[in-house]
Amino acid sequence: MKITPIYKNKILCLPAEVVSSRLTSATADELRVLLSVLSDPEFDLPRRAKSLDLTENAVMRALNVWAEAGAILVSAESSSVPRTVETEPVPEAEQISMEGKPEPRRRTLSRQTLPHYTSEELADAVENMEGCAELIDSCQQVMGRIFNTSETAVILGLLDYLKLPQEYVLLLCSHAASMEKTSIRYLEKMAIDLHDRGITTYDALEEELKRVEKRTDLEHYVRELFGIGRRAFIKKEKAFIDTWANTFRFSREMIAKAYEVTVSNTQGPSMDYANRVLENWYASGYTVPEEVDAAQAERKGQKAMPEGTSFSTDEFFEAALLRSYGNRQDGDQE
Repeated sequence: MKITPIYKNKILCLPAEVVSSRLTSATADELRVLLSVLSDPEFDLPRRAKSLDLTENAVMRALNVWAEAGAILVSAESSSVPRTVETEPVPEAEQISMEGKPEPRRRTLSRQTLPHYTSEELADAVENMEGCAELIDSCQQVMGRIFNTSETAVILGLLDYLKLPQEYVLLLCSHAASMEKTSIRYLEKMAIDLHDRGITTYDALEEELKRVEKRTDLEHYVRELFGIGRRAFIKKEKAFIDTWANTFRFSREMIAKAYEVTVSNTQGPSMDYANRVLENWYASGYTVPEEVDAAQAERKGQKAMPEGTSFSTDEFFEAALLRSYGNRQDGDQE
């Protein structure tokens, strides 16, 4: 027997691998909640619970089940007006926040996002806005799936509300997909952040994505080089790496050279010290390790001259840098 779905105006996409494996173990309420939230992912918790004839707590428990199974990601996004919901007491292990993490039974659901569009407004835009239908189709192909109504509304919001060019939106979709970030909500947040930072043209976005790509590529190398492990970079470290990659435009070889100097002078990896070394090299006009080596060789030659013959600015810099680094270390310990 073969079943052919009749989609009409809406399509319901299911995470087949996870859902199929749990069909025999999932309860009726869990399946009802899953079908409901996948058909309309944005919802007000009390209203959705009422429409399903379930308690709010039962809905959250079902969401927790599917989140733990890897079928859905639950976030703090909701198209409703921000509100605070009191739920029934439940065991701590069963509670889930809208970010998928355990939290107390008092939850705040809030969202600042693009405007809401009715089905009629969406249909009118797809039919009458030049290139809109083609853009949505292209974005779906890039993301590898069919958008539901609310996801389609996000694409329209980027065009209609943020006034972003169509080629801009498609490039942003391609970038998100390349990072395996195919959530339309991720795309929305990224677009709003870029818009707020004044990155609103295709050329500006292209430059920003190149900058991000360079920084991300160097982050992997720096993480391994400095032995940072799996911990997240702090804000200052990210700023260092962005400067090295996009302002100084140093190669990995230059970063490695600065690391060698850092370890030689401080007996340990320090991104602060390495950054000041690289700042000095950038100010001195050095662009490759060979130029650094040549400067060091010249400095050694100056040291071999009779005392008082010349003065090494590089040597003065290193001494000052070590003093500064030592003072900073002492300050951190205090």
